[in-house]
Amino acid sequence: MSYDLCLPKQANQPYYIENIRTGIYSLEELCFYLYNNICLIDESIVNEKLCDWIRDELHLTRLYRQLYEQLEKIEAVRERTARTAPGSASRHRMQEGTRTGTVPEANVVSFVFPIFREAGYLNGQEMRDFQDRMAKLEVQSDEMKQKLRGDYLVREKMYARAAWVYRQILKNRNPGKLGSQFYAAVWNNLGAAYAGLFRFDEAAECFLESYNLTKTKETFRKYVSVLPLFLSEEEYQLRLIEVKADEYLVKTIQEYNAKLCQNPDFLERKERMAERPANEVLEELKEQYARSTRS
Repeated sequence: MSYDLCLPKQANQPYYIENIRTGIYSLEELCFYLYNNICLIDESIVNEKLCDWIRDELHLTRLYRQLYEQLEKIEAVRERTARTAPGSASRHRMQEGTRTGTVPEANVVSFVFPIFREAGYLNGQEMRDFQDRMAKLEVQSDEMKQKLRGDYLVREKMYARAAWVYRQILKNRNPGKLGSQFYAAVWNNLGAAYAGLFRFDEAAECFLESYNLTKTKETFRKYVSVLPLFLSEEEYQLRLIEVKADEYLVKTIQEYNAKLCQNPDFLERKERMAERPANEVLEELKEQYARSTRS
């Protein structure tokens, strides 16, 4: 007796999801990605290439037709929007959104729901939960959606891609639209991404930019803490003078960092690390530092 029909269809060639640099081989894997990574659903998923993969690799021709119809509707809406947009600036913003991979949430729902139904992946409550999450995302500004995408990429250790997302937010910055707290968080998280790449000088610049916007002690602590990672002791002291660092605050930060190094958990972890290969230790330290500096 064969059980082949009970097994999910597996592709011979994977569909490569650029956002997570991973290939998927089944509809179930695609559903898992969609349900758990809403803020990453963009034109790397909502496109003809995925439709073709579903048809050619998974042989799901009915689903292929459903998704292709949704793509045609999305394109028709885009064309209507371009024709009716008042002025070239609006059209430019719409085209820019297309280049950066953003897809309106209503279109995302109409595109991904047939995938969930075909796989039988979600029950009724989970489908409603997905819709609610998409609705909450829909009311967010484009900048906030980009930040959520960048934050996710940092959590997944995709620091270079996260840094690119944060830089795009800052490049198109509109101070009157979002407050200083938002941009301070973007600068801070960009610093975390650079720290994850061991680009500590650039990380320090980002933490300083964040501090200049909010003047919080925690952000200043991150800035002071990262300086010794790329400056000599003499350069470190000069930098503290340049930024007019309060001596008492600097002393407090240094004492705080010293206490962290004497923490029993830290010492035990240090002993364990000494027994492991250097490259593994380096990766763990990168992740710990990036996590500690993230907002």
